[in-house]
Amino acid sequence: MASLGWPFVMVFSFIVFQGLFHFLSARISMLCCKGFRTLTDLQKTEWNSRIVSTFHALVVGILCLYLLWVDDAVNADPVWGDPSLVKLNVGLTAGYLISDLLLILWYWKAIGDKYFVIHHLTALCACYYVLVSAILDNSSNCGQDGKPWTKGKQQRTCASANRLPQQFLSSN
Repeated sequence: MASLGWPFVMVFSFIVFQGLFHFLSARISMLCCKGFRTLTDLQKTEWNSRIVSTFHALVVGILCLYLLWVDDAVNADPVWGDPSLVKLNVGLTAGYLISDLLLILWYWKAIGDKYFVIHHLTALCACYYVLVSAILDNSSNCGQDGKPWTKGKQQRTCASANRLPQQFLSSN
């Protein structure tokens, strides 16, 4: 990570998440979810946004758990330990946040919300602080640990589009 640097990771992350939104999400969804074709263009935009969000949450969540359970450098000294993998994780998140913020602004009618904009800008400020400072890296990793568990709405959207039973829709 030190040889790549977090700016590279952030730009790479941005490109990957834009590609996922614009090219892969719809193709995968058409193959896996028969109800995707019946969605309106606005609903497809929201759907693709949720796919990207869920993918980000899974990648970041898995890396967070790895750091929490396995990474000796961070666990040996959470405040001053080697934060290279944590910075990679935060760089991934910063790239995602910039990508998603751009999508929110571009597709405002479908997914725009001033609170999402505030959330993304605030999170970007936190990412910037972690990426340029030498402290609080591990605590930023812990703040991302909950990402994978907050995706109930994405699952309900998928279930609704595929006309799954109400019991599935009510579970979070």
